[in-house]
Amino acid sequence: MDHLEARVLRTCPELAALADEWDRLYAAASPPATPFQAHAWVTAWAGAYVPAGELFVVTVRRRGRLVAAAPLFRDRRGPWQVLTPLGGAQSDHSDVLVAADERGALDALGRALLDAPGWQVLDLPELRPDAAARAWTSAWPGRVTRLPASTVLELPALPLPELLDRMPAKSAKTMRRKLRKVDQAGIEVRHVPADEVPQAVDRLIRLHEEQWTGRGGNPEHRRERFRRHLTTALTRMVDDGTATLTEYSADGEVRLGQILLLGHGTVSAYLAGISPRLRQDVDTAALVMRHDPEFAVQQGAARYSMLRGLEDYKFRWRPEPFVQERLLLSRPGMSGPAYVLLARARAGAVAVVKTRAPWVREMRDRVVRRVRR
Repeated sequence: MDHLEARVLRTCPELAALADEWDRLYAAASPPATPFQAHAWVTAWAGAYVPAGELFVVTVRRRGRLVAAAPLFRDRRGPWQVLTPLGGAQSDHSDVLVAADERGALDALGRALLDAPGWQVLDLPELRPDAAARAWTSAWPGRVTRLPASTVLELPALPLPELLDRMPAKSAKTMRRKLRKVDQAGIEVRHVPADEVPQAVDRLIRLHEEQWTGRGGNPEHRRERFRRHLTTALTRMVDDGTATLTEYSADGEVRLGQILLLGHGTVSAYLAGISPRLRQDVDTAALVMRHDPEFAVQQGAARYSMLRGLEDYKFRWRPEPFVQERLLLSRPGMSGPAYVLLARARAGAVAVVKTRAPWVREMRDRVVRRVRR
């Protein structure tokens, strides 16, 4: 039987050199990988976020062919050295990649991780229900801890009239009125070509900042490293068809920019920047939904994902929710379990707040009602 060979890559040039091989593995992975494991995404994120010497990408080969990869980096969290996915909090799904015809490669990835020194816990924060890394739980030699993570909302990729038919009659009538107003607004839609991505990312981030002025928002989206990551990743992903950057213009001015990620039968709405002036004129959620589901159908996708978050506007469309999982795998020994106990305590504290805070409880109940309708 051919021997599986594992290696840990510790530098960004080593990771960058795998582009073609990684893309082939991404295309052949089973379960299907998400765009957050695409080479363009993880390499750009590593270049923008990972300090020198902290990259920790594990690769497995058979007869020279790349058959599995774990895109990780080492992050110091208090006294613990933690391995966690490239992409960080900017990625909605975590996982490793394993070729469909190489199931034993997942075990080889796990053994390579355990053989590599310098870490106490592997922390995979956002595993989908079908994630490959979940299989590690059955035979991992150290402590295994599973915690609920984010809720993701998805729709079947259907033409807009069929999505409207899924809604309660009154809600559908209201939405059709909003869509007519969108159609009358004369808004132009275009997909940005790869050579214009840097300028389009600048416009999107500027609109995103305007959208959230005085309302909080994610401070990471205002940092230069986030801009650099998006620009580098999307330039390549738009070129190879794994992402699109869509701009909506009125009166010759871009009023809305949106990033869609494409991969393995799913189109995912990642990030948008919306002019407050446009929000005064039309329902911008209706505007985006006028475009996105039809685009997903044109791409041959089976699913349209709204990704993480329980924003109220998403529930108008009766999406199908699923809860992701945070998986903590401790190296055998005494130090890892302490990190796990802290993570569990923090997760419990968040759950208590969500249960007892009146406004959170109201939001939770609203979500449940809307999903069940």
